Amino acid sequence: MKNESKEKNINNETETKVEDVNALLPVGEPIEKPQEDAAPYQETIENARLEFNKAYKKSRMVSYIMMGIVLLGAAAGVVLISMKGQVWHIVGWSIIGVDVLGMILFYIISRSGMPNRTKEYIKTVNKELNIRNFSDGHFLEVYTDPKEKLELSDCISDSIYKDINNIASRNVINGKYDGRTFKVGDLGLYSGGGRSRRSLFVGKYMSYPNDIHFQDRYIINIKGSQPVDLPDFIDDLKTLYQEGDITIYGKEGNNPTSDLGKEFLKKIKGIEVKEKLLNLNLVIWGGHSAAYASYDDDIMSLPFDKEFKDDANEQYRRNLMDIMAAFNLLVKEEK
Repeated sequence: MKNESKEKNINNETETKVEDVNALLPVGEPIEKPQEDAAPYQETIENARLEFNKAYKKSRMVSYIMMGIVLLGAAAGVVLISMKGQVWHIVGWSIIGVDVLGMILFYIISRSGMPNRTKEYIKTVNKELNIRNFSDGHFLEVYTDPKEKLELSDCISDSIYKDINNIASRNVINGKYDGRTFKVGDLGLYSGGGRSRRSLFVGKYMSYPNDIHFQDRYIINIKGSQPVDLPDFIDDLKTLYQEGDITIYGKEGNNPTSDLGKEFLKKIKGIEVKEKLLNLNLVIWGGHSAAYASYDDDIMSLPFDKEFKDDANEQYRRNLMDIMAAFNLLVKEEK
């Protein structure tokens, strides 16, 4: 059920809203570091959420009132038209005409009212979350490009999931971590279509270059308490290591300890897949490292109905730092 809910959030309603917000942002908008005198990000987001909900409820109330007026006007017009006398007919048709004109005007006004408020609200939330999540000094020159999407070809090339034929992405972030370029974004991967459509992955995608060389690829899976978004493109690989919730797949004959290093493996083993983090897949090729971190709705959905609490985002931020630090251990050359 969690995966179905996440799929809806990233691929339908939330994705549409975020795409609308991206249209408001200039290309390559930088993500600044937090200001010392700025309010805590969770306070800013919660205040924005309360203001948005207040405006939304007001808009709904106005819509109900207008609908009531329209129905009463239409009923009155019909009654007058049914009465004898040309005057009543003229008055009745006039009321119906005013009704129709009022409906058209209200539609035009409301069409730009709440959608614009929604765009501004999502823009505020994304901005505050990005400032917080990339505030560490290791991150430099970080920006979001509203037109950029994660590429289906890149996800297919990573060879974690079979039969990917559809992708949804949003909030793509680029920048430098310790001098090397990285990419982070919200990602949904799907196979099939129509009623046979299947969710393969919904969560956060992260990529970073490395300087190691070996045959083919490694897939490292760290499972949570429930089987969610597990890798299925492993038929050509062997299980080279398994301990607890961690499984490392690779080409027969490869040695993950010598190829990836003890420090990297130690760092990865320290990442706990629990609470909001449902599953973690890492894929490592020579020159390229990527993470597919599956999260629940508290991270993949923007706060609308529920009070914003920072515990979910703070877990994601810690995971992001741990994964990027681990990937950085695969960098052998000078940056």
